[in-house]
Amino acid sequence: MRELAYGIVCGTLEEDGHSDELLHAVYAGHPELTTQQKRFLKNLSYGTIERCIELDALLNQYSSVRVHRMEQPVRTVLRMALYELRYMDQVPAPATCNEAVELVKIKDCGRYAAFVNGVLRTLTRQRDSLEIRKDWVRFSLPRELMDHLTSGYGKKTAHRIAQAFLEHRGDVTLHIRTDRITTAEFGRMLGDAGIAYEPGHYLKDALIVHNASDIRNLPGYREGLFFVQDESSMLPVLCAGIRPGDRVVDVCSAPGGKAMHARMALGDRGELLARDISEAKAARIRENMERMQYSRVTVQVWDAARPDPDRRGTADVVLADVPCSGIGIIGRKPEIKYHALEHAAELVPLQRRISRASAELLRPGGVMIYSTCTVNRAENEENVQWMEENLGLVRESLDDYLPETLRSRMTAQGMLQMLPGIQKSDGFFVSRLYKK
Repeated sequence: MRELAYGIVCGTLEEDGHSDELLHAVYAGHPELTTQQKRFLKNLSYGTIERCIELDALLNQYSSVRVHRMEQPVRTVLRMALYELRYMDQVPAPATCNEAVELVKIKDCGRYAAFVNGVLRTLTRQRDSLEIRKDWVRFSLPRELMDHLTSGYGKKTAHRIAQAFLEHRGDVTLHIRTDRITTAEFGRMLGDAGIAYEPGHYLKDALIVHNASDIRNLPGYREGLFFVQDESSMLPVLCAGIRPGDRVVDVCSAPGGKAMHARMALGDRGELLARDISEAKAARIRENMERMQYSRVTVQVWDAARPDPDRRGTADVVLADVPCSGIGIIGRKPEIKYHALEHAAELVPLQRRISRASAELLRPGGVMIYSTCTVNRAENEENVQWMEENLGLVRESLDDYLPETLRSRMTAQGMLQMLPGIQKSDGFFVSRLYKK
């Protein structure tokens, strides 16, 4: 099991892979894994990736070799073992140390077995007195990102956001296809299968499932009765106010969650065009539409930043959930934090090109929903201001579309910023703008 986790941790931290893709590849390649084994695998691999900054700081205190100078297999094994010692205490410490020594041997680094054993035995003895004083290390965030959150939201809120990133574990939010089954009926299906869940915090179409190791095994998956979507990600379509008969374009659609939500809102009328930049992404949209049994959806490969003269001025609604730094979903994809700010700086020009091309699709009076899964103001409020100044778009209040608990002075001005630790959701930004 630890060797499988090793592949996920190494592939993510050393080779810039995506933890969720690597994890699901392991699941697919090992159908024999039990639910308990999958949970252990996910906790160990995700936890190590998530706590890497903290783990490295502790290892540097008790190792004669700095982490960045270690052989890669030794570094990865020590990180995993320390995470297990520190946060998975259901495993006896001697067993963790022994498994780490065996794993480093398997990875052709047996000459370091005594070193690994010595470091871990020392950390085991010191386990109750290990202390971290610096905030950014304690929250296992890059210092620059911690400073960025603090400057944007203040120290107290930044700490709550950072803590929420660390507390995101095992829960999956399902968007129930309420045109086929009620949320209550689906909840009974989960209960009958012995699956723990609770209602969504904000929206009636949402159910939160606890400790779901593989959503494909949930009741109703093959029948297309739900798709995975955080409540914050449901808000763009909700705020669009889509009506039957509307012409809707989802410009950055994959994997298709917002397009599926839009299709539900359209009913049997209207037009829905779901676009993304590659055939691989388009294939994912088609696959999800097929599983959900949605028809009357046109899926197209198209670069959202590219103008489309043939469709200029034709759309009632454009959904522009643009590529972003992803800071708001660090709790689910912990590797994002290690490059988030440098990606943000690179993405703002692309976001503006997509916004310009999207605005051109709108008819006069048409609505564009601009959204991101980040909490970075440069990608959010500053981009909206740029759109108003350059694209002939005007913000509209979101209050008619939101549950009362999410309304604020900001939403009355056409913007909503969801913050982990403040709201019970991912970090997410939504703005509603209409074309003059």
